Amino acid sequence: MPHSHPEDRLYTVISGVFYIGLGERFDAEKLMAYPPGAVVVLPGNTPHFHWAKSGEYVTQVTAMGPLGLLYLDAHDDPRETGT
Repeated sequence: MPHSHPEDRLYTVISGVFYIGLGERFDAEKLMAYPPGAVVVLPGNTPHFHWAKSGEYVTQVTAMGPLGLLYLDAHDDPRETGT
């Protein structure tokens, strides 16, 4: 689901196809496919979402910490227990 990170991130696709879209709402039409070897640069605080649309993929994520994760809708955060 849509989320952001305060830090800049660099995604390198190792295997499979990495699908990522930009925006504050999930929209499958906005997903772009990146094959193995592709590099995706994502500036900090950019709302985005990704999906294993065609099966398993492996990406290497490079960033300078401290790292963060903010879901745009708190109800989408799997770390929340609902209490």
